Amino acid sequence: VMRRQVKQMLSLALAGCMVLGMTACGSKSSTGTAAPESKQDVTTEGSSAGTDAEKPDKTAEEASLVMLIEEPNVNYYPVFLENIRAKYPEYSITSKTWDQSQVEKTVKTAFAGGEAVDIVKWFPNQMETFISSDMALDLTPYMDDEWKSIFTENALDIGTYGGKLFCLPITTVYPDIDVNVDIFEEAGVEVKEHWTWDEFVAACEKIKQNTDVFPFAICDTRVGWFQRNAFLQIWDTKEELEAFNRGEISFKDERVVTALDKINDLFTKEYAYPGNGAFSQTKDQTKAAFSQGKIAMLFNVNNGGKTIRTVMEEAGRTNIRTISWPTMAAGECDYVLGGCDGYFISSNTKNPEASINILKYLTSKEAFELQVDDGDVVPANVEGGTDEEFARDSSKVYPKEIMAISAEMNDYINYNIGANYFYDKEGTLEELESLRTSAQ
Repeated sequence: VMRRQVKQMLSLALAGCMVLGMTACGSKSSTGTAAPESKQDVTTEGSSAGTDAEKPDKTAEEASLVMLIEEPNVNYYPVFLENIRAKYPEYSITSKTWDQSQVEKTVKTAFAGGEAVDIVKWFPNQMETFISSDMALDLTPYMDDEWKSIFTENALDIGTYGGKLFCLPITTVYPDIDVNVDIFEEAGVEVKEHWTWDEFVAACEKIKQNTDVFPFAICDTRVGWFQRNAFLQIWDTKEELEAFNRGEISFKDERVVTALDKINDLFTKEYAYPGNGAFSQTKDQTKAAFSQGKIAMLFNVNNGGKTIRTVMEEAGRTNIRTISWPTMAAGECDYVLGGCDGYFISSNTKNPEASINILKYLTSKEAFELQVDDGDVVPANVEGGTDEEFARDSSKVYPKEIMAISAEMNDYINYNIGANYFYDKEGTLEELESLRTSAQ
């Protein structure tokens, strides 16, 4: 499997839709901290939604469907649902609020009770948990040439397992940095589109010395991206990287420890806002710090860039650029973490045809264009699908990470590694080693 994925990497890169183990922040992920009231399920009978002008599909049969895609504070999901209800007034649709931390539990609990969550938003590169339980519908028989034509070349590879298509990609996501150019100029620092780790550290030091702001902020669910990117970059060859991703190289390897130490230095030197408490800043807190001019850089995702520009303009800050994550690469492994959000259909759906109809709308030109309008980079043949500034590193995304060797490793690196290493370096290395060896 590993070799197949690596061989596919270049073609995947061209597709502009790559693997994201962004289990912390997919697309516009709310990091699992949606307001309590948004947790309520919204049930609407579709029969009142259609008008003649909207051309409802009269051939559809009645169906009751549950959708788990509606992420709070994402503009296009309510529009999608309104359009689906207008197109298919025969369908009674229950829309559940999407909370990443609850998706797997929600789907599996429903499945165990003989109920279906028919259409689910998830990550095409992380479908193993559903495929191994036979919970995802094989979409291959439904994917005809007409439907396939909307997707960029090889885009569907990311959701294909053992020759079967299970999850359709809808956004390309990878980490980048939004920069307040005015603060850089005040500090005497050049803004570079691509930079080495040493250049990034030097810039942080200069900003700290020459201004009264913090060099950067990163939200709590993204801190682990520093380590995840480093784990993709510090190897001389792809063969070494693959061996590490299979769990064959120790976390006590000098290259790994050196990288972890370099990342830790950012926090010991208090480059990260607000100094003490840098590991527990929410997405909203870091965004507010950026809009208030308290930080020079915001670690973000590429499809969040347009939203940040709007926020900054409203705050009177218009000199903003988006640049690449700093790289530790010295050899051939100049990669970044990344990937896609996508949709799959539960294999126990009682309404496969209706579910397919909805999935076709969600991956239609109309739907993709609404996403593009909202700032998404999409793996689709639509105008504006790949804005250069927010798509430049699509080809650098690597389709495999060591986190994939176990669910425990995934959670530890995503949510715990940064703070744990800061407070207990040796204990963290021991824990990582324990997780690595137990997954063998």
